Amino acid sequence: MKYLHLVWAGVWRRPGRATLTLLSIVNAFLLFGLLQGFVSGIGSTVADTHADVLVSASRISQLEPLPIAQLAQIRTVPGVRSAAPIVIFHGSFRSSAAVNMRGFAVDPDSFAATNTDEAIPKADIEALKRTKSGVIVPASLAALYALKVGDRMPLKSLLWTNHDGTNVWPLDVVAIYKSNPRDLFFGAAILTNFDYVDQGRTQSKGTSSVYLIRLTDPSQASAVANRIDALFANSPDETKTESERQLAADSVKQIGDIGFVVRAIVGAVFFALLFSVGAVMIQSGRERTGEFAVLKTLGFSDRAVLTLILAETLAFCLAAAALGLAISTLLYPVVIKAVQFNLTAGPIMGLGLVVAALLALAAGAIPAWRASRLSIVDALAGR
Repeated sequence: MKYLHLVWAGVWRRPGRATLTLLSIVNAFLLFGLLQGFVSGIGSTVADTHADVLVSASRISQLEPLPIAQLAQIRTVPGVRSAAPIVIFHGSFRSSAAVNMRGFAVDPDSFAATNTDEAIPKADIEALKRTKSGVIVPASLAALYALKVGDRMPLKSLLWTNHDGTNVWPLDVVAIYKSNPRDLFFGAAILTNFDYVDQGRTQSKGTSSVYLIRLTDPSQASAVANRIDALFANSPDETKTESERQLAADSVKQIGDIGFVVRAIVGAVFFALLFSVGAVMIQSGRERTGEFAVLKTLGFSDRAVLTLILAETLAFCLAAAALGLAISTLLYPVVIKAVQFNLTAGPIMGLGLVVAALLALAAGAIPAWRASRLSIVDALAGR
């Protein structure tokens, strides 16, 4: 600690250059924090999906409806504890709203028995069961639209036409539940009654978008999925059944290898940053040749000079990285909300500081080695 003032003086020897370098490192780690947080958020969200829940959809497409008669057959498959029909009911509320809400029409009883997440209280499910046109709304959407229990909520469906010829469905808010960003499917979605939607729509009556299936033994997920698909093989309505976790992972893959893209972007940024910071450190070392010679004359060993320069680089890079990562932590919720993803940030601060330390060591290695090998006579002679 007694040499801290030397480290500090070396860092800010040229304030203008130091400030510009600081800003470049802050920007790089701000980008790193946002992108890496997004990737780790997706990974942790996928990992948190239920291992004992399967989703069975049409082999053709998740938008291709399946006959409701399949539900009774699925419930007879060995290993199936319960099964529930789910109709995709995404839509928008108020014409001025730019946000499309994720929504599902569910049978309250079978949904409560099948969904293992406890984010939606049983009392809310019971309230939905009592009101045919009822809807359960996540707290995040209720706050956005200033909704409260008892409000009428006309939802403009993206998929279904109502019996009156419009795509507007009058819904009554019966409960508001706390949003759960860890539940990829139902953590921030509106829920309404399956019967209300099925009886009111003019097309695809008596069908379900997907079936939610709860297992008696999570370790048998693959075997049960194969049994269900074999049950409807070679029929007009073949199914593709997979776990919630696999479905989430497949959904992420559909928009590309996000991890690879992020690694490529961050790698390019840090590669350029390494040369930038390294060049600055080398230039600084050349300008301070006389200073290093004086330090050695005063008794500083080669190792002490090397350590001093590496300490300057480490302190500078770690401080700038910490600032960039802190800003990214503050901006992450805003960015996620803007792109309409429901994710929580993964642990990025520790990883970011490790990357910053490696960057500092790589950038400071050459000037530190050159200074440690410096000849006092040559340096003071101006050679």
